[in-house]
Amino acid sequence: MDFPAGQTLRCDSFERDETVECDVAVIGSGAGGAAAAWVLSQAGLKVLIIEEGRKWEPAQLSTKQSWALRNLYGERGTSVATGNIYLPMPRGRAVGGSTLLNSAICFRTPPAILKKWQEDFAIPWADPEHYDPVFKEIESAIGVMKTQPFNAKAHNLIFKAGIDALKLDGDFISRNAPGCIGCGLCQLGCPVGGKGSVDRNLIPVSLAHGAALFTCALATRIVTANGIATGVEVYAVDPVTEERKRRIDVKAKKVFLCAGAVGSPMLLWRNGLANSSGQVGNNLRVHTGSGGCARFEQIIDLWHGVTQGYFSRLPGENAVLETFSATPEIYSIQYEEYSHPVSRLRNLASCGCMIGDVSTGKVRPGASANRSVLTYDVLEEDVRVHKKGMVAIAKIYFAAGAIEVHPGVIGAGTFDSAEKLEKFLVDVPVDRLSIYASHPMGTCRMSGDKRTGVVKPTGESWDVEGLYVSDASVFPSSLGVNPQITVMSTSVQIARQALQKG
Repeated sequence: MDFPAGQTLRCDSFERDETVECDVAVIGSGAGGAAAAWVLSQAGLKVLIIEEGRKWEPAQLSTKQSWALRNLYGERGTSVATGNIYLPMPRGRAVGGSTLLNSAICFRTPPAILKKWQEDFAIPWADPEHYDPVFKEIESAIGVMKTQPFNAKAHNLIFKAGIDALKLDGDFISRNAPGCIGCGLCQLGCPVGGKGSVDRNLIPVSLAHGAALFTCALATRIVTANGIATGVEVYAVDPVTEERKRRIDVKAKKVFLCAGAVGSPMLLWRNGLANSSGQVGNNLRVHTGSGGCARFEQIIDLWHGVTQGYFSRLPGENAVLETFSATPEIYSIQYEEYSHPVSRLRNLASCGCMIGDVSTGKVRPGASANRSVLTYDVLEEDVRVHKKGMVAIAKIYFAAGAIEVHPGVIGAGTFDSAEKLEKFLVDVPVDRLSIYASHPMGTCRMSGDKRTGVVKPTGESWDVEGLYVSDASVFPSSLGVNPQITVMSTSVQIARQALQKG
């Protein structure tokens, strides 16, 4: 077929096998892939974006969690890391990737993290001088602005009240949601189109500059010849049954692998590529999260308002306390004490402690092309920080007037003081903590030393010329803050270095 410049095509509707030629094949349409395509298409290259999931318009989305898990989440929302606990690790599978499903939180990379990348992994451009201009560029492109009190609503404002009462540092969270109305459904996709996920900004700009987008398209093999990436083998897939249909042979001069910190190493493992260092799929870092809820006399209705609108840093730790909300059925399952009658849920507020981990894990391919095997042990140092975070959250809520708090600990019940909670937590083992994982990172990390990294500081594979990895998998360490701005800004710089190389 001729290159379909500017078009979005559902590959499961193709009537025959196809071959298409382009300058750059980009595997994945999330934060990394969209940012790479944004740069490369504006440079005049023919860019083909390959996405396993569907393209969804706001009016097509459902407000049901079950629907979102089936249609918007990778592995139907069932991906779990096993180790000393079971650790849920959701990620997106749709045009826009996880940016379609996140809370739109936008933190810049902490300078201390950039310094670590520069000093420990020999990445020369990992400093504010290189990143800050790109941060500004990306923030403008995706519509970042600070959360306002009118759409933060009660559950964010009551956490702010506790922060203010204790004279702690806190602030409204900056988010790429310029049209947010505070409906509290971010994790299901934005039903009003108010969130600036990349399917609504970076990708449309790329299409306007002649890129093409293939949806329902599963990349199964990176084609190489004489150690050089020359294309991608793709199969059209039914988005419901995952049945493979037509084959599409993509011939490309460069390949950008942007399938995320789970998808990218899985594809490299299946292909037996880029692993002379033995590091592909290793060094999995995540932001583990824990927390709890508090009950108040007044009605909060925490599912009304921005899902995550206010934060405070946990003193002395690489961790942030962020308000968090979800739909009522989630709370009725997690906090059964407050669901009889269900109207009691209206008096709850909740907050999580998200930490930059020191623990590590691994990603390996599972039994089928889009199933993973994840392993991860939560180390005692991370357990300590989670417990510290739970106590800090309790103190903030009590300062705001809470009657009691319920920590994220299995079978813990409720506490009427932070002191009692702190004493209780001392001997609680890790397998009683309700910990989840988000933002997988590090599984194809950058390094100036080919023995410790999968890709060079430029993002290009040490082993395969013309193969670039450009997503969160290249991060050499955990961030400690929500990563989407770092993913996009890193991908922009990798793409621009590829252009400079020619």
